[in-house]
Amino acid sequence: MNTDIIRTAICSYGYSTRIFHEPYIASLPEYFELKAFVERHSSNSKERHPSAHIYRSCEELFAAEDIDLVVVNTPSPTHFDYARRALEAGKHVVVDKPFTATSEEAKTLIDIAEKKNLVLTVFHNRRWEGEFIAMKQVVDQKFLSKLIDGEFRFERFKNKPNPKAHKEEPLPGNGLMYELCTHLIDQALVLFGMPKSVYAEICREREFSQIDDYCAVTLYYENQFRLLIKSSLLVADIGPSCILNGHAGSFVKYRANILEEQSVKGMRPDDANFGKEDAATAARLTRLTADGSLKTTEYASPVSSYKGFYQQLGEAIRANRKGAARFNVPVEPEDALKGIRIIEAAYESARQRRVIDL
Repeated sequence: MNTDIIRTAICSYGYSTRIFHEPYIASLPEYFELKAFVERHSSNSKERHPSAHIYRSCEELFAAEDIDLVVVNTPSPTHFDYARRALEAGKHVVVDKPFTATSEEAKTLIDIAEKKNLVLTVFHNRRWEGEFIAMKQVVDQKFLSKLIDGEFRFERFKNKPNPKAHKEEPLPGNGLMYELCTHLIDQALVLFGMPKSVYAEICREREFSQIDDYCAVTLYYENQFRLLIKSSLLVADIGPSCILNGHAGSFVKYRANILEEQSVKGMRPDDANFGKEDAATAARLTRLTADGSLKTTEYASPVSSYKGFYQQLGEAIRANRKGAARFNVPVEPEDALKGIRIIEAAYESARQRRVIDL
């Protein structure tokens, strides 16, 4: 047996596996062997992975001795319990977003991983998308000089109940704050760090809704920069996903969602055009010129791929196996913990209708 290979299992074989996890893990055979899936009633994984084992429950999977890494991509309310069980069984763990429903649960998982010397990370995959990388370039290189304000939006139009009934249930970890805003909060943390305070409006707009389906969260920073994070399920004319305004200009980007769309069509990570945005979706960068006028140019996004997440994870697990005291995971669980704390503060703000300090 190649001791460098990471024997990997995924806790489901639904949409998130086929679109967000399996293609990238399978494209890295030098790191991973996809050894098992959990399918409670079907055997659909056999079509692409005929030699992989199928477990009928996560409990069976966690008890398996020939699994090194478990990807927990089950419904959000199960993330904490399944990740905890996998860690306690001695497995390295990837937890899909949201990490957990509470910061206390997140801290518990971090403590278990540290105690058992295991790799724990969170699948905040949007960090590896070209549009976010473009945003980071603009911020890091100070193209807009001092930033004044910004908006991150993740909007959809879903005026009927989700066919996945479990997503509409009022359970811990469900709702737009955990489903979509968690992506935007993670991006804000990477770009700007931890805010000093939060103000939020969170409500239910659809008549049938049992979960929050509208969120508007303002993050306030020490340097007077403020960022509005907004998500709704009743936006038919989708606006920009990112607006940044500064003393030297503005940056505007519409969401391309290229990786998901291409994966749904059957493209794989090693296809030549995978992750390449069409020129029509390029961002607009408007900046002051030397003569004081404004000039708008296209700002193309780099190629997107979640492959980088799993490459870094593979290196982290190998470093862990070699006894490294420190290894760089793709997403530090402490970052995800900060995101959950912001979500908790946003709910508290919405309840009290006031700004909450962090």
